[in-house]
Amino acid sequence: MDKNADVQAIISPQTSPEAAELFAGIAEHSNIPILSSSTATSSASSSLLRSRFFVRTAPNISSQAAPIAAILEAFAWRAAVLLHEDSPYGVGLLSALVHAFQGSRGLTESVAVPRDATDSRVYAALLALKTMPTKVYIVHMPPALAARLFRRAVVAGMMSEGYVWVTTAGVGNAADSLPNPGDIDYMQGVVSLRPYVPATDQVRSFWRRFKARFRQENPGLEHDDPTVPVTLLWLYDTAWAAAAAAETTFRTAQLTAFIDALLVTKFDGLVGRFGLVDGQLQVSVYEIMNIIGNGARTVGFWVPGLGITTSLYPSGARKELKQILWPGETAAVPIAWNKSPSQGSLRVAVPVRRGFTEFVEISTDPSIAMDRVSGYCIDVFNAVMARLDYTVAYHYQPANANMPYDELVNLVHGKRRSWRATCQSLW
Repeated sequence: MDKNADVQAIISPQTSPEAAELFAGIAEHSNIPILSSSTATSSASSSLLRSRFFVRTAPNISSQAAPIAAILEAFAWRAAVLLHEDSPYGVGLLSALVHAFQGSRGLTESVAVPRDATDSRVYAALLALKTMPTKVYIVHMPPALAARLFRRAVVAGMMSEGYVWVTTAGVGNAADSLPNPGDIDYMQGVVSLRPYVPATDQVRSFWRRFKARFRQENPGLEHDDPTVPVTLLWLYDTAWAAAAAAETTFRTAQLTAFIDALLVTKFDGLVGRFGLVDGQLQVSVYEIMNIIGNGARTVGFWVPGLGITTSLYPSGARKELKQILWPGETAAVPIAWNKSPSQGSLRVAVPVRRGFTEFVEISTDPSIAMDRVSGYCIDVFNAVMARLDYTVAYHYQPANANMPYDELVNLVHGKRRSWRATCQSLW
């Protein structure tokens, strides 16, 4: 740092969203850059977006939305439920997921769980979700809250065959070093993300030196984590970025010189190529893991522009994931959709028209004491429903053909029908 200056930058490690907001205001007012290697902040924060002097040297939460959407697409799951911490950190992923799911996938529910929620409250929320058809759950919480959630999920019978749990990097980064080792037993079959860190000689050397220094300064404590936490590597690279920017601007008296140099600083760090885009570190690769036994094993990667792949080497890579052991210790891919016990079958409105019976014909069938609906349009509708990845019960109900179109649509809106099937809508 410049010996003639009091402070050129502040490095802030793991930071709460509330503290990040405060730091952003201080940085903007004092023109002192704050470098945060925390993932607890969200790009949705207006203060952080306005502050040029608040630099995020950890990846944005929203960068995980595309890999999660790719996982759902890989297994043809069309809907999911998001369970997130009731905080700016938790909400930070919501809008990004909605955007990433545009098209054939979507969120059917978003459940906010307060950090201080009692176990009974968490359990009640899970039981409410259990009655819904969707069985794919995305968990975006700090490790401690996620561990409590999964404990209650086991009690609720939701860590069994047929369920799918996908967690964000908050859990993935801590999968091999949870505070309570027994928590891993409640996460069996979970699929999780974490930023990919190459196992280079530099990373291994850093981890050996860190543990040796830790034992020297804390002789009564053990540090047995098998893998280096990526958050520690981000912090290390942040310090190097600050040093590089300070060296560049050592003899410059301008207040903004340091931040200008920092924003264009690039080097090969421990986590990979360090480079900021719009004041944020960019993550190029996410590792996809399956939590099994006492830890997690890699089942694939997500790469921008390439999507899911089994390998980072294009020559041998396949655009799929390796074998996953799902909840319930099954290798069979879950359908992840059940008809809710409270749901009846879909009631499909079919207008009764004379002529063109080849398309739709409604006739009385005494043998089944109900109307028989047949024709080309009905065959197409049946074929589409049969191709769904989950079973949907439905039956046809004749509707007055002279009813105006708006009234037919209002049958659905008024829940007197669940759907409307006509030749016009099927073509």
